[in-house]
Amino acid sequence: MKCVVLAAGFGSRMQPFSSFRPKFMLPVAGKPIIQYGIEQIRDQLGITEFIFVVGYLRNSVIEYFNSGSDFGINIKYVIQHSHNKRGLAAAIKLVEEHVSSDFIVHLADNLFDTDFTDLVETHFKSQAEVSLLTEIHPNPSRYGVVVSDENGTVSQVIEKPDVPPSNQVITGFYVFSSSIFHAIDHISVSQRGEYDITSAIQHIVDNIGLVKSSFLTGWRQDIGYPRDLLTVNNRFLESQNNDPNTLLSFDTCRIIPPVYISPNCKLKNSTIGPYVMLENGVTIEDSKIYNSIVLEASTIVESTVTDSVIGAKSHLKNVEPSSMLIGDFTELTGLLPHNLD
Repeated sequence: MKCVVLAAGFGSRMQPFSSFRPKFMLPVAGKPIIQYGIEQIRDQLGITEFIFVVGYLRNSVIEYFNSGSDFGINIKYVIQHSHNKRGLAAAIKLVEEHVSSDFIVHLADNLFDTDFTDLVETHFKSQAEVSLLTEIHPNPSRYGVVVSDENGTVSQVIEKPDVPPSNQVITGFYVFSSSIFHAIDHISVSQRGEYDITSAIQHIVDNIGLVKSSFLTGWRQDIGYPRDLLTVNNRFLESQNNDPNTLLSFDTCRIIPPVYISPNCKLKNSTIGPYVMLENGVTIEDSKIYNSIVLEASTIVESTVTDSVIGAKSHLKNVEPSSMLIGDFTELTGLLPHNLD
């Protein structure tokens, strides 16, 4: 099998952090969001052939992954230009000439703690045309909604309905047969100006064959907003073991795990953690950082930062931002000194 990774989106809801890199290239617990899903699919399913559909700021993706050899995979890149048709169905249609059998589609901005194996095995055993990994969600109107019976046979799929017929929603992981390309050819653009994959799946339900759904075990996080970064950062930090030598190497600081401290960080007279990720080249002096992400090459001096995401190459001095979202290349200086004791 091949895996198609949809990684072309702009990420408008992730502003200001997606201005200079795609949102799925933002890091949590030391890795870009997109890398977690790729490694899970590789390790769980043994898949090594990947097709990346890229668009917005695609060079940052291509430069990071290159051929994929450093990650034990092979990657082919397909470009979804801004003038192309929009929507998931349009993106999937672009890979038609590159797949010849059933394939997986993974949305790059989704993170999972689950095992994909059961869904893939059930797809082939049931000879389904499409298999959907689903979950129960309290706000189904944000997603593609599924109606299925007790055996997981799908009868209806509808995109972001105002009045959802169920609270079962599609997550960012699909298995398709090649019939999906035929179905995409028979759908129309939505009122939102996009070609919805849910419309193509409904065409298969109505005209072609079996569509199955399975509920995920574990959890899934759709990275839609900046604060979602903190949620998944904390989850992945909890599952990682901190290297004691790393924690001891900053002898003028108090490091409280779990944390992720990238190489080339400069830390002095500060308290870091718990639940902190510092990207490469961050400088922290005389400060306290808790439950926060600080992106590449930023500097924080004489400040207390909690529950915040600090953009790349930013400079904070003598401030106490709580629950702040500070974009890249920002300078913020407080007016009054504060006591760190």
